[in-house]
Amino acid sequence: MDKLDGSPSTGDRRSPVSCAPWLAHSGNGGAIAFDLDPNLIDASVLSSSRAVEQGLAALRQDRDALQRGFLEAARVQQRLGAPRHFRRGAFDIACEMFPIEHVSGDFLTAFDAGSHTVLGVGDIAGKGLSAGMWFTHLVGLVRLFAGSLDDPAGVAAAINRHLASLGPEAPMTTLFLTWVDARAGRLVYSNAGHPAPFVLRRDSSLGWLDAGGPVLGAFPDATFVNGSAALNPGDTLLGFSDGILECRNTQGEEFGVERLVDAARSALSPSASATLFSVLGSVQDFAAAEPRVDDLALMVVHRVDET
Repeated sequence: MDKLDGSPSTGDRRSPVSCAPWLAHSGNGGAIAFDLDPNLIDASVLSSSRAVEQGLAALRQDRDALQRGFLEAARVQQRLGAPRHFRRGAFDIACEMFPIEHVSGDFLTAFDAGSHTVLGVGDIAGKGLSAGMWFTHLVGLVRLFAGSLDDPAGVAAAINRHLASLGPEAPMTTLFLTWVDARAGRLVYSNAGHPAPFVLRRDSSLGWLDAGGPVLGAFPDATFVNGSAALNPGDTLLGFSDGILECRNTQGEEFGVERLVDAARSALSPSASATLFSVLGSVQDFAAAEPRVDDLALMVVHRVDET
């Protein structure tokens, strides 16, 4: 009979097997032996392999569908956002967004409303899909209220009340919003907690556009004020998101406002697009191989000297 330690007796020459498709009783005193059917094992392995392949194929289909969905969402954002380049009278305007993931939480908007052109730069709290899902809503709110209210401060206040009414689900949002009067060469703006855009004058002086109020959605009863500025021939306005300021180099230093101003001064051109891409090139050169950590948005408005 078999030894108590589990090793086979000398009368049983079969090798022990750890697993088998079925169990059979042996004839030597009722001991259990394991019989393997190679054909059954091959069929079982083949069936498992096919199931794995089918599962992987289904996962690939889901992945491809998800990627197509993200690409379509990105295209929708591009269509709803500001055009990449356009003119309004003597104003040459260029805009670019670069999401850190598939969709952007930063947004740019530009459209005509009566006798003026509305321009906006905004940043929705968060990144990726969670922020990108609010993109359409915020751009829609700007268009809705700008079509019925008289000034940027009124629009900012209306959006603020709307976001606050949604409770904690709504993200806090920064927004620089301006009405541009291309004929008069002036702009009226309100800045809701956004990094202050600046105007580089033809004489190299610098003006900051920081009048406005707090971040949208934080305080339901917040008040907002308008500011104004002239944009004379040769002047350039830069609006941007904090993703540009927070780009870091390999030493961990941020690009920051001072470098942005210096880059803009070096990049000034009669072409808004040329200025924009030169500034973005400076940001990229500074960051080198260091990966970005936030969405980027940049708007350049240049008043052409037509004399």
